[in-house]
Amino acid sequence: MIASPPAGTGQPVPEEPGSQDQQELEQGPRSNRSARRTFTAEFKRAIVQEYDAAPNGSKGAVLRRERLYDSHIQEWRAAFDAGSLEKPAVRRGRPKNTAEQAQIAQLTKDLVAERAAHERTRGKLASSDAALDTLGKGVAFLEALSSKNAQSPAPVSSRGNQQPQRN
Repeated sequence: MIASPPAGTGQPVPEEPGSQDQQELEQGPRSNRSARRTFTAEFKRAIVQEYDAAPNGSKGAVLRRERLYDSHIQEWRAAFDAGSLEKPAVRRGRPKNTAEQAQIAQLTKDLVAERAAHERTRGKLASSDAALDTLGKGVAFLEALSSKNAQSPAPVSSRGNQQPQRN
């Protein structure tokens, strides 16, 4: 089995027997994609020199063989001419957070979560207070009815005291 070329060589290398198991363990959503190639300064210099030395009809063959584009050669040649090919490539993207920045970010995240929990608790408390207020008003109303009925004399029903009329 043939593995992808090591960084900067451009040549395929036979795959080690144990690396198949390691690849199976490293499966993810993009595991079927090839890894981005990186090239050493020596490799870049050699390819630029080979490209420049190639006759006009065979420059494309050098690019196809190494699976490169003309823009690679132009970029590497400009870096070679500027003298920056010797320096290691500058990493792109955001720099890693320091330990202090990571701690601040975690504390900020925790604070936001605590504030959200506090607001939920306040909402439940307000709802409970409203329910207790309504219940208190209902109890007061029932007590008022009860005391009113206790103070007024019982109504006399006229049916029970009526005597039959004689004609």
